[in-house]
Amino acid sequence: MSFSLDFIKNSKFDSNLAFCIRDENFTYLQFKERIFSIAQILKNQNISGQNIGVYTFNHLDTYASIYAIWITGNIYVPIHHTYPQNRVEEIVSQASIQTLIGSNTNPFPEVNVDFIDTSSLKMEVAFDLDTLHSHKQDEFMYILFTSGSTGKPKGVQISHQNLCSFLNHCNSMNMGLNPGDRYLQMFELTFDLSVVSFVLPLQNGGTIYTVSDENLKYLEIYRLLEDYEINFAIIVPSVLALLKPYFCDIDLPHLKHVALSGEAVPHKLTEDFQVCCPNAQFYNFYGPTECTIFCTEYTIPKEDIPALNGIVSIGTVTKDLTFKLVNDEGNESGYNEKSELYIGGPQVSMGYINNAELNQSLFCEIDGIRYYKTGDLVIQKEDGLFYYLGRKDQQVKIQGHRIELMEVEHLCTKALKQEVAVVAIKDERNFDNLVMFLRRNHNIQIIPELNKVLPKYMIPTQIIEVEDFPLNDNGKLDRKALKLSLQNGASSN
Repeated sequence: MSFSLDFIKNSKFDSNLAFCIRDENFTYLQFKERIFSIAQILKNQNISGQNIGVYTFNHLDTYASIYAIWITGNIYVPIHHTYPQNRVEEIVSQASIQTLIGSNTNPFPEVNVDFIDTSSLKMEVAFDLDTLHSHKQDEFMYILFTSGSTGKPKGVQISHQNLCSFLNHCNSMNMGLNPGDRYLQMFELTFDLSVVSFVLPLQNGGTIYTVSDENLKYLEIYRLLEDYEINFAIIVPSVLALLKPYFCDIDLPHLKHVALSGEAVPHKLTEDFQVCCPNAQFYNFYGPTECTIFCTEYTIPKEDIPALNGIVSIGTVTKDLTFKLVNDEGNESGYNEKSELYIGGPQVSMGYINNAELNQSLFCEIDGIRYYKTGDLVIQKEDGLFYYLGRKDQQVKIQGHRIELMEVEHLCTKALKQEVAVVAIKDERNFDNLVMFLRRNHNIQIIPELNKVLPKYMIPTQIIEVEDFPLNDNGKLDRKALKLSLQNGASSN
């Protein structure tokens, strides 16, 4: 399976439902009409080979804009409509964006580039299909801006080759995806898991059910999964954890495939949710944006799920990719040795836009293969499976002991029998100190329980009670928000 425009070129899916957005259905024909109307504007203005920004709304025209950009030979750059203006200006500047597209009024009229309001466009179906752009392997398809350590976003450039290699792996998994299957799309379009959540269904004639940003995301996901009998869902574990109180009532026999992705996958959470989805095959998908959506996958068994520190194995590298395990000394390592994971092959991005220094630092070539240094620490066991240990930059030193925050979180969770989050902060002497966040529960004797499972140097020096854990736009645990709450005077035990 390569990147396919078959549904645009012919009418075989025209009467099928393509999208259900806020409970409103849209057929493939209606979707194509919107694509063509937007594409015709781009053609009329001779816009080709440009980076085009799309303000991302939960709207049919947002998805139509993406395909209009692609079929006219342009590059898609998603920009969330709630971003601060300085971030929008930074993205526009870095990507040299001259045109922005939105499905309503311009959310940032002060940004001085051309704006196309798709809501004012008339239906235009007389589009010349012979002019559809045919992508070359090295042409870019989209640029996703992720957070940078310097405070400036960095733009990951994904090529046609990168995307095709990823989709070829999806095809090799033989998941039996059929026309009419129903897919959940829970992700902000600025997050790379959104790409597979709309590209894969459209290539298979499926229907995409998007999650509204007007309601609590986890409850909206629950409603869509149940009311529309979704068949395929990719879910971030943090969002799934919010549904845990409802697991006893959740029964989803129509789910055929459940992929957990976006962050480390808890073993117990997976076991518990499997009961809610008796007919579903579960997967763990791992991958940084720089390696095109996911680059390792693991088909999770029904019983005896392999895990380390309470985290499910991330499996093995996907089709056509290779890897290196590198220790602290920069040498290749072997089984059972904590190592940084390098990923190499055709899914690896050509790098960040206009950022030569970072490209030189994080990408390298070994034996003619381009690798990305993920910054993720893993262990590979003798059976070939990888186990995720956390970020290299989440490794801290406490009283001379090098520890992983994920390990502390796992042991604290196990001892207190509830989810916790642990962050490291610097004290006035620039030493690392551990702070643990947990939901309010005054029946727990916290320190005595932690003393049973943790050495003294691993016990958090500060314990903060919260009503709930903050999540970012992508549904991941927002550790920056937790640290910020410390500055704002969060109460502690």
